[in-house]
Amino acid sequence: MLLNHLIFFGCWALFYTIHSLLASNGIKSKVALNPTTYRLIYSLFSTLSFAFILLLGASIYSAFVLPPSPITTYIGLMLATFGLFVIKRSFRNYSLRVFLGLKKESQSDQTLKKDKLQSKIRHPLYTGTILLFLGYFIYNPLLVNLVSLVALLAYLPFGIRLEEKKLIQQFGDEYLEYKKSTPALFPKIKFS
Repeated sequence: MLLNHLIFFGCWALFYTIHSLLASNGIKSKVALNPTTYRLIYSLFSTLSFAFILLLGASIYSAFVLPPSPITTYIGLMLATFGLFVIKRSFRNYSLRVFLGLKKESQSDQTLKKDKLQSKIRHPLYTGTILLFLGYFIYNPLLVNLVSLVALLAYLPFGIRLEEKKLIQQFGDEYLEYKKSTPALFPKIKFS
């Protein structure tokens, strides 16, 4: 049983590594595809490989790490729902069609978005994903779901660093100023 969970963790690590490599400017510049086509292929590959890993996780026999209860079920569903809400809200600043590679990026899509949810946190998609994975683990506290959460939390410092490197290249000082004033994942709590 433990070996299956280690292999599953390895699948997440491989997914996150390939995901980051394919998102890097170095790989994009070496592939002879226009940006929209590359983005579409990247999105399809990411979606299919993500779905494969979720199906793999569902097929692994796994024990409970914590005893489930009505309270954990409620808390888990609330966190996961809030995570989906954050993900949905973060797309208000972006075109989903451009994000998926179904539409060419316009000039307005190439500006640094610092309003709406992005005025509170720099990486709301990551925040929503953390809440979604954490909520699902609390809702269904199986070892396989804990492995998924730990893999995500282990990847995020690297993913954020790589993404921010690209954003600094693209936006320069504007992004550095934004980075100074806006937290990465969770908003500042002010006690007045």
